Amino acid sequence: MPTHKIINRWRNLQTIHLLLAALIILTTVLLVWQHFGMNTFLRFDPSHFKKISVNDDREHINGKSISRLTTSPDFWRLDCQLNEGYRAPYCSLDLDLSLGEQGINIDNYDQITIRYRYPIPNEQALLMLVNFNPVYSTLDDYRSQKFNEVFLPSTNEWLTSHLNGNQFNVASWWVAYKKILPEWTINEFNNVREIRLATGMYPQQQQYQIDLAYIELSGKWISTHNLQLLLLVLWGGSAACWLIAELRRAMRALHRSHTRHADLENTQRHLKELNQLLAERSMRDPLTLAFNREGLSVILANEQPNTPSSIIFIDIDYFKKINDNYGHAIGDQVLCLLTQHIQQQIRPSEKLIRLGGEEFVLLCQHSALAQAGQLAEKLRLWLFSQSWPTGTSLSCSFGVAERLENESFEAALHRADLALYRAKTAGRNRVEIAEEE
Repeated sequence: MPTHKIINRWRNLQTIHLLLAALIILTTVLLVWQHFGMNTFLRFDPSHFKKISVNDDREHINGKSISRLTTSPDFWRLDCQLNEGYRAPYCSLDLDLSLGEQGINIDNYDQITIRYRYPIPNEQALLMLVNFNPVYSTLDDYRSQKFNEVFLPSTNEWLTSHLNGNQFNVASWWVAYKKILPEWTINEFNNVREIRLATGMYPQQQQYQIDLAYIELSGKWISTHNLQLLLLVLWGGSAACWLIAELRRAMRALHRSHTRHADLENTQRHLKELNQLLAERSMRDPLTLAFNREGLSVILANEQPNTPSSIIFIDIDYFKKINDNYGHAIGDQVLCLLTQHIQQQIRPSEKLIRLGGEEFVLLCQHSALAQAGQLAEKLRLWLFSQSWPTGTSLSCSFGVAERLENESFEAALHRADLALYRAKTAGRNRVEIAEEE
């Protein structure tokens, strides 16, 4: 291969190679960075978060529990005296994340870390993420929000617990209380308005203490799903660019090849066009340009076996009188105009064939007998309503037959011809349906 061609080919591929290398490096960097870095955090602790309060069951009927909040630089402390009265006494620490209906979306955080102390043996603390969804939640009904909850074990020492969204469950009492449909009984964290740390479901009536050092949400700037989507777009876009570049290179090579072989290709094209023209002319009636018998043979030869089809046999009524009264030139005009009118009303899959004289056959592939009959009636009315060179109306008679299974075309055509004969003898300008033999 000449040196200049090698250099040109290298220049064409060099950009692609550089793009591929850059993409491999970028993919590796992003995957490594996403795994070991790219971290984002949202932390709630006494130093950075002030919208915290305590709650208890006194707002409910007969509720008598008493809660008290103490804040130190290192942690929040909930002191709670559970007293008999409300059916499920409780106290809670509530972190308010709301601004009207709007909370925070924590779907992009992979992990929830909580550091707490709950020195009550054989008890569990309840961590709840309260999510607002306007489909079923209202601002005037706190309990209409979804309660995603998980139980935490008691501990005398500080315990750091790492949780993910799959460890939370939607509170069963909330599903029953709101009569929630099954499709809404899954966890939702896209609009969390409150984080609540509360006493367990069935605590003893005694003095409780819960210490909360912090709650931290951690995740990635780009989630694994979004990173995969980004890389897919990058690789897909690069592949598209490469395909376009290869296509352009192939087109340039093809253009050079066309230039080198222009004379030969022109000659071949002219010969091919001439052959196609001759083949087309041999299949067409020279007067009307409808298919002739040879064209019909080609159509039938290319037909798929057992293809459902129907045949409409068309004959111009009193055509001999037109030739006798107005001459053959007018008769030829009528035939050509008839062909044009029919071609305007049929689909590309329906082929018009002139058998000879004023007799035409319309081959309706993929059409049942009822459809072909409707088409024949439509053509009859259409042709009768048109203007003709004779200055008078012109009518046609139609015979319609459906090609039966394993029936030859000639046999179906014969039945259509018999139906046409019945149309003629019954007064012309009508459609007759062939009978099965």
